[in-house]
Amino acid sequence: MLGLNNINHVIARLCEAIPSLRLEIASLRKPSLAMTFVFFCFLQTFAQVSTEEVIVVKEYEATIQDAQKVNIQPNIPEVEETKPVLTYTVPNKDYKDATFEANPLKPLSMKPEKLEKFNNSFIKIGFGSQLMPIAQLAYNDNKTKDLKFGIFYNHLSAREFKVKNQRFVDDEAGVYLKYYPKTFEFGTNFTFRNYRTHFYGIGNDTTITDSAFKAKNVRQVFRTYNAEVYFKNAQKNKSEVDFKQSVRFNYLQETFGKANEWLVSGTTDIKKTFFKNNYAGLRFYFDVSRLKHDTVTLTRTIFTPMLGYGFNNDDWKAHGYIGVAVNGKTPVFVTDAHVEKRLYEHSLILYASYERHLQKNSLLSHSQTNNFIEDTVTMTNTPVGDLISGLKGTVQNFSYNVAFHFGHIDNMPLYVNDTLDMKRFSVIYDNVRTLGIHGEAGYNVKEWLRFSVLADYNIFQLKREARAWHEPNLKLTFRANYIWKNKISINLDLYGITGAYAKLAGGQEKKLKGTADLNLSFEYIMNKHISFFVAGNNLANVKYQRWNNYQSYGIIGWVGAKFSF
Repeated sequence: MLGLNNINHVIARLCEAIPSLRLEIASLRKPSLAMTFVFFCFLQTFAQVSTEEVIVVKEYEATIQDAQKVNIQPNIPEVEETKPVLTYTVPNKDYKDATFEANPLKPLSMKPEKLEKFNNSFIKIGFGSQLMPIAQLAYNDNKTKDLKFGIFYNHLSAREFKVKNQRFVDDEAGVYLKYYPKTFEFGTNFTFRNYRTHFYGIGNDTTITDSAFKAKNVRQVFRTYNAEVYFKNAQKNKSEVDFKQSVRFNYLQETFGKANEWLVSGTTDIKKTFFKNNYAGLRFYFDVSRLKHDTVTLTRTIFTPMLGYGFNNDDWKAHGYIGVAVNGKTPVFVTDAHVEKRLYEHSLILYASYERHLQKNSLLSHSQTNNFIEDTVTMTNTPVGDLISGLKGTVQNFSYNVAFHFGHIDNMPLYVNDTLDMKRFSVIYDNVRTLGIHGEAGYNVKEWLRFSVLADYNIFQLKREARAWHEPNLKLTFRANYIWKNKISINLDLYGITGAYAKLAGGQEKKLKGTADLNLSFEYIMNKHISFFVAGNNLANVKYQRWNNYQSYGIIGWVGAKFSF
């Protein structure tokens, strides 16, 4: 048999002889023989080319065109993070954080669109009952390479009909910028909010005169200036270190008591990957703030360093951080531990976690929860611990999460009416143990039909107080969205809470009734630039009280249009 070198030599000689053999090859009766000679020549030429050196000019950079589509498992629809701001909202946060929802102001179904989700620019205008004008403006530049920036403005206001001074004005404006060079991401944003409301909840207090209850005498205004800047790595690097650094500044003005508060805070998060599935982590958080009003100036500083380790091989996932929150001279032990195991693919995942952190209470946090708060309330930080175990998973178009909670909250803030001025609220603190069940589920029939439900049931055990004032035991949220032929969008929201208790003078208490708040909205999409909407909030016309003496609006309706460009 011929060796490989001899075969190559024969093929080369045949190819050189092709000009002289042209007539012979052309005269062959079987064209396949001619093709055989040409194929041999091709092989020889390819063998010669393949021996050349290949010089790599630069590393390959993947682009979105090169990526393959990934089949994303359906998840439970994300719950809107925007906090409502007057007495109309039903709470939607876990008790484990010992923080509470913003004091309701606007109908919950009127949620402003998230800045991160803007895919175009638009103007949205409308008008509703209670003489309620609605206006939203957003401009987003997505055409500049490696850069995204924009501005936004939101306005919502309403006047009273039957309840005197039940009015508010809420204006918010901001600007943001994100820069994406190849190796890292940089971002910054600034937001200004001017929120004006009134202390309209006099209840049965007959001592208030008409002159003292004039709008200008019970007006409250909160102005907040919030700025943030961050940077982080945008892709993996040779050292396999991920990092993110953010710094935030906030300034709050409160006009009724002429108080002000500022804070500067920052978070550092660094992770070093080793042995493929393992990483070591460092977290550092600091918070410096000062509150000033007529009677006191309070300056506080909190530093929280944490070290941790994590592991993730898709079958097991775990991390554990441990540290200490230094609050003046009082250190508080903090930790963040989590472990989960896939029992059956992504359909059945068992998990458990324990978290303990120091929650800072401030005039800003209290006013975001209850905007009828006094500016002179006592400020005490709240150590919060939460032990959780549960099951979660995704089965085709269905996702679920069921968990049991055991929490211990030291100095949990509770809101009670000031007995000297029932229109305003003070804060009392108590040590609380909670036992609760958390459940959520989502089902996406198709892109045009989606359902989600979220429920929390909690039992409170307090050390000093008789009840967890103004906190319901059960909170329930149900949402459904239906899109017909990409032209009509129908949204249904149902919010329910059980009754809560308010603390009155002389150790008395008052039962606040529970409620079911039904909201329905329709949007007709004429084309990609114009759509029209009509909606109703609190269709059952239940005038419930989230805070004692503060009756909410009844049924609210509005219409409007959205122009995208």
